[in-house]
Amino acid sequence: MRRRSRMTLTLAAVASAVTAALASASAASATSYPPPSIHLGCTAAPANGALDGSVCSLPFGVTTAPNSYSETIAVTKRGAAGPTVTFALTAGSLPPGLSMASSGSATAITGNPSKTGTFNVTIKATDANLTATQAYQITITRQGPPDQLLCDPADNESFLESGTCVLPDAVVGQPYAGHLLTSHKAGGALSVVSGSLPPGLSLPATFTGSGDTIGAAPAQPGVEPTYTFTVQGTGDQGQPLYQVFSITVDPNQPLAIVMPGSGSTLFPGTAGQALALNFFLSGGAAPFTWAVIAGHLPTGMQLQTFSDPRDADDEMAGTPTTAGTFTWTMRVTDYLGQQASQQFTITIKS
Repeated sequence: MRRRSRMTLTLAAVASAVTAALASASAASATSYPPPSIHLGCTAAPANGALDGSVCSLPFGVTTAPNSYSETIAVTKRGAAGPTVTFALTAGSLPPGLSMASSGSATAITGNPSKTGTFNVTIKATDANLTATQAYQITITRQGPPDQLLCDPADNESFLESGTCVLPDAVVGQPYAGHLLTSHKAGGALSVVSGSLPPGLSLPATFTGSGDTIGAAPAQPGVEPTYTFTVQGTGDQGQPLYQVFSITVDPNQPLAIVMPGSGSTLFPGTAGQALALNFFLSGGAAPFTWAVIAGHLPTGMQLQTFSDPRDADDEMAGTPTTAGTFTWTMRVTDYLGQQASQQFTITIKS
């Protein structure tokens, strides 16, 4: 029988202890990460896809029949959260005619609204020793959707980017009109509640008709030419209006097309191989739009927007199908109506 030394026994004991400690730590880690938590959802955010600040705007309701209302608010869980969730209203009150009932890890607000207005409530979810709270808002109208601030190219030449409505650029010293239009187009009141307008611009406190207008002529901006601000107010029926906006102030420079390193004769392509070329500009005021006004792009190529929707159709992309030399003229137009044109030529090899 082979004997083991005391040192061997000691090392074995240490190794066994380390293994047990690692196993214990691993088990503890497995049960505690990620830390257990619960979160109240906001799946039915406003049309702009973002919370109104910290308030979740639920779908609107109406008092005119048919006016059945139903909206479910779910809880998401992380880690070792428990199986049962309870819900409670901790502030505010639901619109008359609506009530809240819970089932599992969700609660439903249902009923038939009987009074118009905007109602704010805070809901608290509890799962054992875990809690989550969220402020919600429900607007009830007589008929049709509530008033809201619009943000799209068709209405006010603006673009929604990550919840912020990016208005057209302003130019130093030039008259500016940034339109804050509402869906009801029936008047209301607006004010800047956070952030600031660019120096020199102002927003009237009240408006009639389709919407309010940020106007006047901007002064020289500071180090950062983009100003982000939050507008809040009420629509024609006292319904809340809320939106984050931004305006960039550009220097007063003429619009021009910037030539690539190769000049107006672009680097050649090959038939049957994918090709993408971008067009660049300087000066002017966004948004910009590019277009072909003479000649033809290579067969199989078309204009598309590379990344920024405020620089529309600034890329020629596709797979050319026909060899030859192609010549065309590009024109770019800015928000103020300035235009610049340039002829380009490219050879597609076979």
